[in-house]
Amino acid sequence: MSPEVSTDMTLVFRDAALAELSDPPAAVEDANRWTRYVGIVADESPTALLAALDRRDVAVDFVGEDPIADLASVRQRFPTERHVFVGRSDEDRRTARSLGLEFLPLSEAAEKAGWARHSKE
Repeated sequence: MSPEVSTDMTLVFRDAALAELSDPPAAVEDANRWTRYVGIVADESPTALLAALDRRDVAVDFVGEDPIADLASVRQRFPTERHVFVGRSDEDRRTARSLGLEFLPLSEAAEKAGWARHSKE
């Protein structure tokens, strides 16, 4: 990420978006360098993803298993200047916007941060 971007940010990955990256633990580790909080929301238990992060000793600040409820509470739980949701779908975009979060498509986030992806949109 470019240095002029505020680091006073909470960044939340949709698990499916994070899984599309070639090295999800490296992306989370990178995001931890330029954000205040990093989290993951999933539709189901993100056990495999958390295990991969744990094997590499990469920490996240929160994991949610109900994207709407967990995203709805992000602004209150993590009082930062910005709250950004990285997702893949139009549904992700609508959810973020309806809850007052910025939405960043995975393709754009990966390009800006230099994260390699398994597939292209």
